[in-house]
Amino acid sequence: MPDNKKKDFASTETESFEIAGHEKGKGKDKIVLTISEEKPDEGIVLKKEKHEKTGNFFVDLFRRFNRFLVKHSKIKIKDKATFFHLLSVMVNAGIPMVKALRSLTAQMTKTPKLKSVIEKIASDVEGGASLSEALFANSDVFTEQEIGMIQSGEASGQLSNVLENLAKDTEKVYSIKAKVKSALMYPIIVIVLLVGVVAAMMIFVIPQLKDLFATSGADLPLITKIVVGLSDFMIEKKIIFILSVLVVFGLFMIFRKTDIGHYLIDKFKIKVPIFGSLFKKAYLSRFARSLSNLLDSNISIVKAIEITGNSIGNEVYKKRLMLSVEDVKQGIPMAESLTESDLFPPMLVNMLEVGERTAQLPEISGKVADFYENEVDTAVAGISKIIEPIILAVIGLTVGAVVAAIMLPIMKLTDIAGVA
Repeated sequence: MPDNKKKDFASTETESFEIAGHEKGKGKDKIVLTISEEKPDEGIVLKKEKHEKTGNFFVDLFRRFNRFLVKHSKIKIKDKATFFHLLSVMVNAGIPMVKALRSLTAQMTKTPKLKSVIEKIASDVEGGASLSEALFANSDVFTEQEIGMIQSGEASGQLSNVLENLAKDTEKVYSIKAKVKSALMYPIIVIVLLVGVVAAMMIFVIPQLKDLFATSGADLPLITKIVVGLSDFMIEKKIIFILSVLVVFGLFMIFRKTDIGHYLIDKFKIKVPIFGSLFKKAYLSRFARSLSNLLDSNISIVKAIEITGNSIGNEVYKKRLMLSVEDVKQGIPMAESLTESDLFPPMLVNMLEVGERTAQLPEISGKVADFYENEVDTAVAGISKIIEPIILAVIGLTVGAVVAAIMLPIMKLTDIAGVA
């Protein structure tokens, strides 16, 4: 796909073209190409516009900070699905692409980043680029799968249908991710609260009881010695403790951004007990749905597998699918290539094999995707039932250990006082 340089137009009552690099006075000069809609015979008028600074340091700083936040914010999957759906409706109604994009820009007031992206897409399309080329210029927002499907829709004249399929697919991806997050949210919140409560007891409660234990002169139980030792370390070596936590967290964040770190973390996600099965089903659902949509858009099987691998969201699955791409290039059927991998269940492979033999791979892949989406729902419900007793057991053991460390010496002191 060509990587053309695009012109950055602004969407106002006039059409404007910004020449970067010219500054004058307090603001930036902008060459504006104005085409009058009321008096088109007057032709093209050039004028200069300025983005003047207010002169108020705090207001200007706030505006710059706001622009920075908008530029580096992420677009929600749900908002992107809405964009595809509305654009599909407008294209199907016969509205010209540029006018449809300009109309969508006015409707995206609550999503400033998406509004900015659509403005740029509209300007690029108006400048002569195709929709797929305009999306490619924003490849940090739109995936290779989405761009490839739209490019195929443009070539086949089925752009409206492709956009509607993209909207449905994006909504399903959002739904799957939301369900996985909901399954993870409960245990994460409970664990964070548990760590916070235990840390508070170590810092504020144990030191108060430490003096009482010291005055008794009695030998403390092992569990009490461990808890008191941890409390002393957290208080006396708090700087070392905090720095250690920050260093470990920082090293982990750096490690996860490396190729090997990304791969190992993704491998752990599909192997971890309880949640691993949920992650695998989510990835298999995404694989089947993406494959179905791409093949249905008349994209070749080799390109479809390659795009699916790049967009599946897991390095382990991506690596395996890239190997499958090479096998298919050599004439090996996809189902046969995936048979040797434990990442793809026999049922899925058998269904793909039937699809390849009957030339109905897009339809069968779609049914497989539906099956695994339902499996994700079942897995989330099952995890909710399994995780609750496990969390209760963890809370009980942790709190019980701390309480035992406190109560055992106190009971021992009470016995000594009773004998005396």
